[in-house]
Amino acid sequence: MSKHYEKQAKQVVKGFKEVLDEEARKVLTEEDLGQLAMLIESAITNAVLSAVEKVADDLEKSVRKIRRGAEHYDD
Repeated sequence: MSKHYEKQAKQVVKGFKEVLDEEARKVLTEEDLGQLAMLIESAITNAVLSAVEKVADDLEKSVRKIRRGAEHYDD
C-alpha cells in the first residue's frame, strides 16, 4: 500500500510544480521536491492509519456489544 501512497504523493508534488511560476520552479531542487513528496506520503499514511484505527475501535465496541447480547440471550 505504501507504493500507492508514494504514487499519490508524487502526483500532488507534480500538481504543485504546475501551479508554481517559472522562478519558483528554478529555486526548488529535485531533492526539495522529493522531501515534499515524503512529507505528503507520511501525512497520507498517518491519515489512513488513524481512520483504520478508528474503524477498528468501533468494530471492537460492536463486537463487545454483540457478545454481551449473546451472553444474555436467554435472560
